[in-house]
Amino acid sequence: MSKSLRLTAAAFAAAAMFTIAGHAHAQFVVPEVRVNIAPPPPRVEIRTAAPGAGYNWIAGHWAWRYGRHTWMPGHWAVPPQPGMVWEPARWTPVNGQWTFVEGHWRWATPPAAVVYEPPVAAAPVYVQTEPPPLINEVRPGVPFAGAVWIPGYWHWNGYNHVWVSGRWSAARAGYRWEPDRWVHGPTGWYRAPGHWRR
Repeated sequence: MSKSLRLTAAAFAAAAMFTIAGHAHAQFVVPEVRVNIAPPPPRVEIRTAAPGAGYNWIAGHWAWRYGRHTWMPGHWAVPPQPGMVWEPARWTPVNGQWTFVEGHWRWATPPAAVVYEPPVAAAPVYVQTEPPPLINEVRPGVPFAGAVWIPGYWHWNGYNHVWVSGRWSAARAGYRWEPDRWVHGPTGWYRAPGHWRR
């Protein structure tokens, strides 16, 4: 396996799945790497107790990293969106070689192309606490053609700011999505809700 192919494979592998604080994120690339060295036998793992509801066990497996087999320990992770399931990493013998495909999140059933309709905007609520910086979200794979990304935002629940995750929506003909934003007025901060705009 050439050096350039090893580096390319490693870069794609890093893009295929990563976990932040127990939350796995779907990516757009599911590469296939072909090598001449068979993977070692799987290791026996002890599955720990799930840290909470909604967690999925991601079994440990051998991955191809920088020209060699590397064991990736099992761990618990939350699907990036409801309706997604984990597709395990796999090794397949092909004509005397071995192909490796990274594990990744996928839709159990492709979601319907539905236009997101935000809740009816109520009168602005002014708060004295500035919202935190926006979170740079990792988007799940595009679920259908023409999908529009609705970014996440900070919501005031009466006590503090809580993050509402972004989502995919079908496009609304003749409209574009205007994201949520917080505005600093003379009496405090208020949220201008996201909406479809011509």
